[in-house]
Amino acid sequence: MITIHPKIYAVIILIALFIAPPLMAAPSRGHLTVKRYNLARSRYNQIKFSSKTAARLRNWQAAARAFVRAYKTNPYSDRAPACLLTLGHIYFKMYKRFANKDYLRKSLIYYDDMASLFPKHPYADDALYHTARIYALAEGDYKDAALTLARLLAVYPNGDMLKKAGRDLLRWKAAQIKKEKIRTASIKAATHNAEMVLHMAVPAQGRKAAVIKELRHWSTKDYTRVVIETSKPVIYRGVLLKKQKDHPRRLYIDLKNCWVSRRMQKTIPLHNGLLRRLRSAQYKPNIGRVVLDMASVSDYKIFNLEKPFRIVIDIKGIKRKARAQALLPAPLIPKNPTLAQQLGLGIKRIIIDPGHGGKDPGAIGVGGLREKDIVLKVAKMLARKLRSRLTSQVILTRTRDIFIPLEERTAIANTKEGDLFISIHANAARSPRAHGIETYYLGLTRNKANMRLAASENATSAHNISDLQKILSSLMHNSKKQESAKLAHILNRNLVGEMNKDYGGIKNHGIKKAPFIVLIGAQMPSILTEIGFITNPKTARHLRQHKYLEDLANGLANGIIQYTKSLNLARR
Repeated sequence: MITIHPKIYAVIILIALFIAPPLMAAPSRGHLTVKRYNLARSRYNQIKFSSKTAARLRNWQAAARAFVRAYKTNPYSDRAPACLLTLGHIYFKMYKRFANKDYLRKSLIYYDDMASLFPKHPYADDALYHTARIYALAEGDYKDAALTLARLLAVYPNGDMLKKAGRDLLRWKAAQIKKEKIRTASIKAATHNAEMVLHMAVPAQGRKAAVIKELRHWSTKDYTRVVIETSKPVIYRGVLLKKQKDHPRRLYIDLKNCWVSRRMQKTIPLHNGLLRRLRSAQYKPNIGRVVLDMASVSDYKIFNLEKPFRIVIDIKGIKRKARAQALLPAPLIPKNPTLAQQLGLGIKRIIIDPGHGGKDPGAIGVGGLREKDIVLKVAKMLARKLRSRLTSQVILTRTRDIFIPLEERTAIANTKEGDLFISIHANAARSPRAHGIETYYLGLTRNKANMRLAASENATSAHNISDLQKILSSLMHNSKKQESAKLAHILNRNLVGEMNKDYGGIKNHGIKKAPFIVLIGAQMPSILTEIGFITNPKTARHLRQHKYLEDLANGLANGIIQYTKSLNLARR
């Protein structure tokens, strides 16, 4: 019998371990993604080809969960786009089979994720096409369907959806025109013998009528935002009337069971090139009316916000300024521009929005630390740094402790013709251990934590956030979504990197989407950044230190400047 020295035996074992194939090795992340994707696809195929399994809601839900699991294994894998597109298909089929509107909303969210996160993927135009079909066939919204198809044709002229999109665009535009004609005819028939009641009208009997409390407006020759605030929620509708011989083109909003007091029955002349005048009156004993007389309009959106209830009307005019500038010679660029001049060429105005203020303290942190105070300090520091490093004009929505409604902040950014909009906030959580930085851009979300944060920053309830998401998809057609996502990534990376230099352990929660009111309607790349959790004792202690706030401002400034530089490089 041959004996082997223990040391030699140990060496042999080690060599065998290194040379032998790793029979029990854990599967790679890529292999696991493929395995989970194939399992999800198998479950989905079972439902598609079996009427028995398709009849059960739990089978559809299991298939959806399987695709979500496959996607989350690696959101950047080559299977991720197929997961998102298929989830859109699944939830739309669930809506048709089980008649639950929530499934329709989820379907739109997944299609939107597919087109937004993977804009260069062959499935991107498929996602847009299916989004347009939902608007047209499920919701009867031919206008938004046509806008989505127009975007598809413009961005993906060589895609495989081209033929279908072109065919349906013509069909849905015709349906939209027909729908508008029927609607206008019914309105004219209903109001043919009606007279405007100005002084003799009385509030509706029975249920107490709402009251128009305030009319606010911000306007330029290319953009107008009007806000109608009422004492309680009302049912409303907006109608755009064409120009007639004796009347200009006008948009009127009727508010049911609403009273317009003598004080509010007035006409406000504006003459700014887009909006000629704004007037309000008691149209009928139970209907208040607000009328916007306009010189030109290319598009408009109407939506409502809660607590307090207000109706927001955004109107875009025909951009005469852009047409006129196209005829002018190109501006002279210095032969040897300074670094500041180079970085300021693409961005003329930057709007910095310190969140909350006045009667709204925002989140309250450890030791009574108030969000509104912290973000104002950081915003002022950031403005100073940008002014010293860029030629761009920097404008703050507030420079002192005052309350500004969320919709007014967006209006300020638009009327000042800002090129970037950055809203600064500080986060809060139930757990004092929560810490880190995260940045948001406008979008639909199915994440409950993101919805709770949006509800907190919007000063509303999670239920109202859910309602807001239902109309948000149509409001986002002209939003700078891809540019906003790019700005969010660059700014967040720079902010976290700057803070980790001296402090370390700053958790990066990454880039997320949520329906923040302050970002709705912004006509420039716009983001909301949460610079830290003031409910975390360590973070709260840091936020009381001047140097820490300076470092936060440095990180934000670095991100904005890097984004500006990327724009200038892209233009070369």
